[in-house]
Amino acid sequence: MPHLRRSALAGLLLAVVPATALSACGFDYPTDRVNTIAGGVNERSGDVDALGIRILATAQGEGRLIGSLSNNLRDDASLDAVSSSAGIVAGEFEPVEVAGRGFVNLSTDTVVPLSGDFTAGQIVPLDLTFSDGTTLSLDVPVVKPCFQYTQVPTDVPSATASAKGGADAESDEATHEASDEASESHDANFSCADEAPSPGGGEAH
Repeated sequence: MPHLRRSALAGLLLAVVPATALSACGFDYPTDRVNTIAGGVNERSGDVDALGIRILATAQGEGRLIGSLSNNLRDDASLDAVSSSAGIVAGEFEPVEVAGRGFVNLSTDTVVPLSGDFTAGQIVPLDLTFSDGTTLSLDVPVVKPCFQYTQVPTDVPSATASAKGGADAESDEATHEASDEASESHDANFSCADEAPSPGGGEAH
């Protein structure tokens, strides 16, 4: 009888192990998951995905929103507002239309100017509000116009000047730009002197 019991137990183990192994495999392989390689932040919780979102700082406290928007719906959508709890404000911009199942590159297709207390190297909070009422809250890195960002146009209207408008605003903008250029030349945050890392991890030549 003991021999029979041991045989029955061995058979039970053989029956359980394959089932356990199969249940451990599952279907949620890491290679099946979305993996967007980007220097910015990604947020996919809304109907419109915000991908690789960054602020490209053109000077101290001035810049533009870059990255891309991908619409998961068949209906059109739009980015209507950009705000921040850190006092960063967006200048005037037309709602960024994203066609149904469409894609918009914020670096080339439109300009969303930003201004406020930020500089290259920081991470700042931004809220992106869309036409369906959805708001995506992101912690966005601020990058400088060096290396891979040199191809992105940086001649953007000042968000502060856009809000104020008029000749006085243009005068203030010119003064502000002159001040920024002077401070930027001494600001290590905007230095492009460092060599860009090579893809292989070695020194760039």
